[in-house]
Amino acid sequence: MKKLLFIGGTGFLGKSFFDYLNKSRFKRKEFSEIIILSRKRKKISSKVKIKYINKNIYNLKSIPVTDYIIYAANSKNNEENVRGVLNFKKLLNDNHKKTKILFTSSGAVYGKRIKRIKVKETDMVSIQNVKKYRGYKKKYAISKIEMEKEFKLLSKRGYKVSIARLFSFIGNRVLKNKDFALTNLINQAKNKKIKIIKLSDNRDVYRGYMDTQDLIYWLLKILISSNKKCNIYNVGSDEDITIENLAKLINKKFNKTVFKQNRKDINEIDYYVPSISKAKKKLNLKINFKIKSSLNLLLGNINSES
Repeated sequence: MKKLLFIGGTGFLGKSFFDYLNKSRFKRKEFSEIIILSRKRKKISSKVKIKYINKNIYNLKSIPVTDYIIYAANSKNNEENVRGVLNFKKLLNDNHKKTKILFTSSGAVYGKRIKRIKVKETDMVSIQNVKKYRGYKKKYAISKIEMEKEFKLLSKRGYKVSIARLFSFIGNRVLKNKDFALTNLINQAKNKKIKIIKLSDNRDVYRGYMDTQDLIYWLLKILISSNKKCNIYNVGSDEDITIENLAKLINKKFNKTVFKQNRKDINEIDYYVPSISKAKKKLNLKINFKIKSSLNLLLGNINSES
């Protein structure tokens, strides 16, 4: 049985991780202990023994030696995120060279996509490409590129590293995050005072929604495969759907109408969908949950709670 250090283990990803382990007795047996490093101690329901380190990663003075590390810390302050990785890198020593490390990056590093072409890990990643984003998203994408570079340097120093570029997800924990388009659509649909679900973007916006059960299983497989080559994998669903069609699926459950203001001067699309052929081929991974089944399960849980 192995020990895992989960850096940033109380956010969306961390809670989805423990939801998955609590349901999966087989996967649960792989861990003897999970250490959660987080700025704030939040209550986590876990059937695996857990310990807490209540610190910000950039203030940490030492890193415990464990079999695995998942680095998923993500502050809204992107400068802090980079500082955290630099401190993490500084604290690692030869005792950590047997540790398998997974860094959770983002598909945002590929930059803005206006053609219906799935992004591959071999596509160019550069700060110049992400400058087409605006505001926070641009700063976020730049910070992820800078953080990826530091993890790549770790692999050159002999550490076992993998990078997972995360895309869009669906699951119960998504409803707690107001930044997600899916959350916004469902909240509109649940609101009895709202009769029309309004879309905030006039373009055709495409997303590929991976169920969080698939997400966690994939991350565990990628983590276990970590080596000195620093393999990079896209993690998301390659089944694309427009936000408009997603809203229509939600509409069927709540009897609302969907409104999208069509403008003739908008002819570009927003396409954020990965190619996952590398993960399928190298790690024998697959998508077990299609968008309709994941959405039906999520909406069914909502209806049962109301």
